[in-house]
Amino acid sequence: MTYPISRTYLAIFLLGLLVSPAASQVAEPPRLEDLTALEYTGLEQITESRVAGTLSFLASDELEGRGTPSRGLDVATAYAASRLRATGAEGLGEEGSFYLKSTIDTVRTPLAPQLLTIKDSNNLRTSLMEGGAQELKYEGPIVRATSAADATYSGPVLLPIGEADETFPPPVRWLRREALRLQQQGATAVLLEASPESSFWQFAESRQTTSRIDVARSRYPLPIGIVEAGKLADSNDGQVIIPANLAEASPVRNVAGVLRGSDPQFAEEAIVFSAHIDHLGTGAPGDDPIYNGADDDASGVTAVLTLADAFATLTPRPKRSLIFVAFWGEEMGLLGSQHFVKNSPWPLEKIIANINIEMIGRPEAGAENRMWMTGWEASDLGELMAMGSRRLAVETFNHPRLSAQLYRASDNFAFVQQGVIAHSFSAGSLHEDYHQPSDEFEKMNLPHMTQVIRGLYAGTLPIAEAALTPQKPKQ
Repeated sequence: MTYPISRTYLAIFLLGLLVSPAASQVAEPPRLEDLTALEYTGLEQITESRVAGTLSFLASDELEGRGTPSRGLDVATAYAASRLRATGAEGLGEEGSFYLKSTIDTVRTPLAPQLLTIKDSNNLRTSLMEGGAQELKYEGPIVRATSAADATYSGPVLLPIGEADETFPPPVRWLRREALRLQQQGATAVLLEASPESSFWQFAESRQTTSRIDVARSRYPLPIGIVEAGKLADSNDGQVIIPANLAEASPVRNVAGVLRGSDPQFAEEAIVFSAHIDHLGTGAPGDDPIYNGADDDASGVTAVLTLADAFATLTPRPKRSLIFVAFWGEEMGLLGSQHFVKNSPWPLEKIIANINIEMIGRPEAGAENRMWMTGWEASDLGELMAMGSRRLAVETFNHPRLSAQLYRASDNFAFVQQGVIAHSFSAGSLHEDYHQPSDEFEKMNLPHMTQVIRGLYAGTLPIAEAALTPQKPKQ
């Protein structure tokens, strides 16, 4: 249902129309009144020191990159829940919990210290990267793979990888392609012949020490073992024992709380502020194995929690209800947000807009105090947010390259697929530290990030007060 803007905002809008026809073509868009004294009390909660405190914790080494699932992610979600509880928000989970719980199927590669035994070949270094659905036992000849299209095999096959590959991660796409080819030719497992310096050894270790979501893109068509290159003859008789992957059901949880609206009519409607709290976990090469994800997306979660602090100080609260959510599993394919919308604790038809926040900590060159919205043409939310944010000298704009490109790339799209107006707001770019261990707190531009959060607050206020309602374009 669409509601008219308030009389105050309508008057401001009409004043913008009271110009000559020629002037109206170049007139600035309608302006909103400055923030009230009450609204400024919320703004006072958005300070650089508070932003720094939240962000530095979420991006700390102690949270181990917040992989899905992981102990670090559990700590991060507990922290987010405690912060929402402190605002006076109500939990949207069962019995007032701030957790929306579920489980996911995960697997872990088992330890296999000696998966290949060859006669007269002592101290052969081996490791396991991928087990099978069932344990594999084989005894007999083990041959090297050839590139011949008509080759056939009947057991595990040795696959040389050539020169040592010391980059991380290793060329897994190549390996999947080769494993599929060998499977079609009858092979039952792949034994990679890798140099001692190959990054495949480290990759295997990371898969043995962490659980991963059991999705098709993380699986290999065959069990994958690793053996040290240069230790085996051209023809070997040996024994291979490869254990099955360890299947597990791992608990995960979104964090969600609501500040209920103060108006009996509008309180049933809600704005959802969201960000994903997960990142890539650990397993990076070198001295720093942690993918801290400061910008992606500890910065977004920091914004969500800071906005909750700001809105909670308003008395009375805004007319519409405000929901604050931290999603798990975005990096694995928007899994947490998809679970949220499929099991929504709030009627989807009553969600006025989803304001999803992604990577606001590092502006592009010359773009401080600016934020852009994805999917600009899909609704007028960007225009409404721009009207509000410019009151604090924060520009909200349509990025010429990224707004359209990334509309489907974050958690907002799970809402879009259910018919909800939903967009992501960013204030930077895919910088050189994106998905790298170097995405650290120390590289964040805190004054810029703080001002962007203030802009999000000012931009959202008229919508929260039911003075403005975003609309999809008319068909």
